[in-house]
Amino acid sequence: MVLSKSHAKGGKDMKKMKRVVAMLLAVVMVFGLAACGSKKSGDDSGKEEKSNYPEKQITLICPLAAGGGSDTISRLFAAAMEKELGVSVVVENKPGAGAGVGLEAIASSNPDGYTIGYIPAEVTTVEAMGNATVTPEDFEYICTAMKISALICVPADSEWDSLDDLIAAAKENPGSITIGTAGVGNAYELGLRSMLEAAGIELNIVNFSGGTAEAITAMMGGNVQCCTAGTAEAISYVNSGEFKVLCNLSSEPSELLPDVPTATELGYECNGGSWGAFAVPAGTPDDVIEVLRKAGEKVMNADDFKKTLSEKGFDEYHVDGAEFKKDAMEMYKTNSDIIKEFNLSAN
Repeated sequence: MVLSKSHAKGGKDMKKMKRVVAMLLAVVMVFGLAACGSKKSGDDSGKEEKSNYPEKQITLICPLAAGGGSDTISRLFAAAMEKELGVSVVVENKPGAGAGVGLEAIASSNPDGYTIGYIPAEVTTVEAMGNATVTPEDFEYICTAMKISALICVPADSEWDSLDDLIAAAKENPGSITIGTAGVGNAYELGLRSMLEAAGIELNIVNFSGGTAEAITAMMGGNVQCCTAGTAEAISYVNSGEFKVLCNLSSEPSELLPDVPTATELGYECNGGSWGAFAVPAGTPDDVIEVLRKAGEKVMNADDFKKTLSEKGFDEYHVDGAEFKKDAMEMYKTNSDIIKEFNLSAN
């Protein structure tokens, strides 16, 4: 059979058309598969991808010396976080410059979540004191740990039974009463100075470089007539009857000593309490911070942890990590003003 030219041409056009259709179908299939893949991927991405953090040991820097209250809470927290996170958490003490050395080390560490830090109340004072350049702004907070009420204590045989007794004696003999405290610019001293100003009295403040323990020893030895001490340092002396507590310099009562009035309640506004928190350097990824905050919340709410805090002389203190940054910055501004007013700066 012989085909005409027109018929042959029509056949060629038909074949050409089939090839075009086939190519179009292939393209549609490719895009269809891609779309399916995208949809599947999209479905998965609807769920937050789980972070692999943590995958190795975490270092917890404590900016104060071993053996003190800050070191104690740091080690308790580290042990509890190990169980929550499933990796080793090792405490490293970096004392010096009124906590400035350790705070600088925490703030300047790699913001990857593998260095966290215990942040004491001194973070609100070290810059104004000239001990470091850090402020509360340099950290993202995991959780608050506890608070320590600052107390004015006297020996059990003291003639003073109340803050009003002390104030009356100070007014009769300005500057003759000595009071020991734990170093220049510490939270207890700042609260004390605010109270003295509110009461319009003057005490001879003796600062001990060895901290509250040295101030207590000096008072018990008769070298000063009274001292400031935190609940963590004073509670055992109070329970044994060796101390009387005249007032609480913190703005709120202590759950450990609920019958001790605050100076603010007595009409002399001040806030000399201390606190501790845990944080990572600013710039740490949000997903890492979230992992740490969830673990920290579980630790702080555990009954056995709360019991241990109470036994060590700490009051519970729970503030959301993000919210606490605002609180810390307010304290930083207030304390910086007090330090400047009384010319306490180390500079």
